[in-house]
Amino acid sequence: LVTGMLLAGALLIGGTAYFLGRDSGSHMADEQVGTATPTSMEVAVTGQADQGNPQAEPAPATSTTTAEPEAAPSTNLARKTGTATADRTVAGTTNRAGGSTPVNSANSGTQPGPNGNKANDAAASTGAGFRPSVKEACPGDAVEFTVERMSEGGIYLWNFGDGSFSNKPNPQHSFTKPGTYQVTLSMSSAGVGTIHNKPSSDMIVVHEAPLAAFNVIKREFAGQVPSVHFDSRTQGAKSYHWDLGDGTVSTLASPDHTYRKKGTYQVVLTVTNETGCEDRTMKEVRIDRDFDLAAPASFSPNGDGKNDSFMPQALPNLTTKFKLAVYDTAGTLMYSTTDASRPWCGKVHNQGALVAPGNYVWVVDLDAGQGTETFTGTVRLEK
Repeated sequence: LVTGMLLAGALLIGGTAYFLGRDSGSHMADEQVGTATPTSMEVAVTGQADQGNPQAEPAPATSTTTAEPEAAPSTNLARKTGTATADRTVAGTTNRAGGSTPVNSANSGTQPGPNGNKANDAAASTGAGFRPSVKEACPGDAVEFTVERMSEGGIYLWNFGDGSFSNKPNPQHSFTKPGTYQVTLSMSSAGVGTIHNKPSSDMIVVHEAPLAAFNVIKREFAGQVPSVHFDSRTQGAKSYHWDLGDGTVSTLASPDHTYRKKGTYQVVLTVTNETGCEDRTMKEVRIDRDFDLAAPASFSPNGDGKNDSFMPQALPNLTTKFKLAVYDTAGTLMYSTTDASRPWCGKVHNQGALVAPGNYVWVVDLDAGQGTETFTGTVRLEK
């Protein structure tokens, strides 16, 4: 009995010493792994033995990795170094067939998606830009915007800075008010969720436009040629262009005009300022009767006291200065006068014999204040 008790005590003491020695060795191994220099280390990956066979030899799986000497030592053995070696397995478990199964990996690249490398697509989209067709414009002018270096199928949102937006790839926009505008494009390439904002590098300057306006004043006074005065009320104009509706144009600020035929005429005023911006306005003018100086179509200088001379009937009633000239069909001057009391009597300069019967051309230049109004017609000399 005593012998048995001594044998049991010896076995107990020996087993305790065995387990204490094993724990100490494992602790030392852990410390060695935790303090290893990360310059070049060899990691032994050991699988745990099958619990049903404690005597089985472990199946070693060894992988060598070279780490950059940039960081402090770490117990985390899986490090991303950007090399192909770092992409391999650095920690694992042993499967029942004795192989090593990876459980963690560090990848240095970006996995391509269905549209290629998304990181590269996003980088490409940041290089995209746009340009306007002009950097200075007038209110109402169309400005075109063109995207450069942008892949097809991208998403766009334009902010024109005046409260207007567009989702077109290359939109056209008209700024209606003068001012300085910064246009911003928010965009994303196809398949990339990142949105990039691209403000314009230069401002779009919209200049002030002139304001075209005028009043219509009819002038019909006894002894004067009936006319229409166009009184400009334009603001900020440098030049003027009038289309008076009957084929007559004027560049005066406030012109006068005599309409020969009754009717309704559309008068258009176009004005331009120093920056080249324009404005236009139109009004209708109604003329109630013809004005042609009431010249007779023929006369017969035969001395019978009836139609023996030629003078437009309106001229004696006008106080306006004028000049009457009569030509033959070859352009030779037959007669001229500035006195309404001295009509043409059918002779060259009203002297000598009568000229041959036929058609003659008459021209009257009237002083209309701002210029000269010219009237023409034909008269037939009969015997």
